[in-house]
Amino acid sequence: MYIGIDLGSSAVKAVAVDETGACVASHSRPLTIYRGPGGQAEHRPADWESEAGACLRTLTAELGKQGHVPAAIAATGQMDGPVLLDAHLRPVAPVQMWCDARCAAQCEDIESRIPAQKLLQITGHSAVTGYTAPKLMWFAEHEPEVLTRSAHLIFPKDYLTLLLSGTVGSDISDASNSLLLDVRSGSWDESIVSALDLDSVNLPDLSRSADVVGHVSRQGAEWSGLPPGIPVAAGAGDSIAAALGAGLTDSSRLQIVVGSAGNVNCVLDRPIIDSRGRVHTGFFVDSEHWICTGVLQSAGASIQWWSDVLDMPLDEMVAEVEGVGPSGVFFAPYLAGERTPHLDARVRGGFVALEGSTSRADMTRAVLNGVACSFRDAAQVFAELGVHANEISITGGAARNETICRLIANVMQKPLTRIDADVTAMGAAMLAACAAGRFLGWQDAAAAWPASGEVFAPENAAIHEEDYQQFRRLYPRLAGW
Repeated sequence: MYIGIDLGSSAVKAVAVDETGACVASHSRPLTIYRGPGGQAEHRPADWESEAGACLRTLTAELGKQGHVPAAIAATGQMDGPVLLDAHLRPVAPVQMWCDARCAAQCEDIESRIPAQKLLQITGHSAVTGYTAPKLMWFAEHEPEVLTRSAHLIFPKDYLTLLLSGTVGSDISDASNSLLLDVRSGSWDESIVSALDLDSVNLPDLSRSADVVGHVSRQGAEWSGLPPGIPVAAGAGDSIAAALGAGLTDSSRLQIVVGSAGNVNCVLDRPIIDSRGRVHTGFFVDSEHWICTGVLQSAGASIQWWSDVLDMPLDEMVAEVEGVGPSGVFFAPYLAGERTPHLDARVRGGFVALEGSTSRADMTRAVLNGVACSFRDAAQVFAELGVHANEISITGGAARNETICRLIANVMQKPLTRIDADVTAMGAAMLAACAAGRFLGWQDAAAAWPASGEVFAPENAAIHEEDYQQFRRLYPRLAGW
């Protein structure tokens, strides 16, 4: 069995995959996001330790009952959040998540210190609140004692690797989102580190995602229930693992991920840098391939927010929009700012064109349509960069709902394949299989364990095209509100 564990925003999930790529066991446990003023959104590593450990122990107990033996493990998880460790390898502070927006001022500071085009061309990214460097600068300004006490920087999934093997390090995919890595050479860029006054931060050694970086230690075995001595791969950031698990190998296919945030991903054999910074480019699972990603800050989060407001289960809420067409009501899904294509941390969402006859179903449809249109916004950027994919796959929690998939297919105006497998954890399991020698490389894994699913064909192209063009008028009116 090959084990993949995914440290997500709302839950941690572990899967066990057999030699054929079939998932034979899985288990998940919820995680708490600690929110506060100014866009605060934090996780506590103590929660990761308790919940991920319990998750793995439950999984391995189930495997034991079935007579299966784990062969290797790899972790994936949310990216960007700086996990700061002291000299004893214990966390010194809560981890600011990718959606923590408190470092907007530090992003402006970065822009004042480093020309935007230089930052883009070196790192493949623009200075936005999601990334690691501005979060480190926020600590330097507001809680300098945290950096003073820190001896190591790693990223969330690396903390699980540490608990498993005692190894301190990271991989090139996670490092790509730090704003500190040269995405061509794969090394930390000293000029940027120095310009941002982050020389005191001990940046981790980096590996390729499928590299064996350690083995399950005695303490790791007690924590996880896994056999001591099995290989531990470096792992990958969740976007990268999800793309691998969905079968992305080149630029012929886009992947839409409807998680709390939303991603549109494409794998490239050369780095393409958007001069306007609307999408970001980083390493894929090795140093010869790159992933270009558009990010929606509040995709599934907008749908879940509206479900919470209505106090209705998501599927029941969405069922009300069956047969409901465009009503002239629109929703901008910018609950936590927006990255692609607007790069605006301060913009906020809103309903537009409500009237006395507007129904609850009209508003629900507007929320779903706003998310779908935002995915098309991101895909439009890829087209402008010369990436014209002829296939689109969709994964993520909200993608389990057929109505949502049909609406996204209609707005995208391309066939959409829904992949039912948990592609993020599956991508991690593929890396574990590579580390165990099951495959020669990730391409072999993607070919041997192909992803497939139901196809949704687009309908009513003219209606949805007009709807999309109307949606595009929202952002200019909300910007600076």
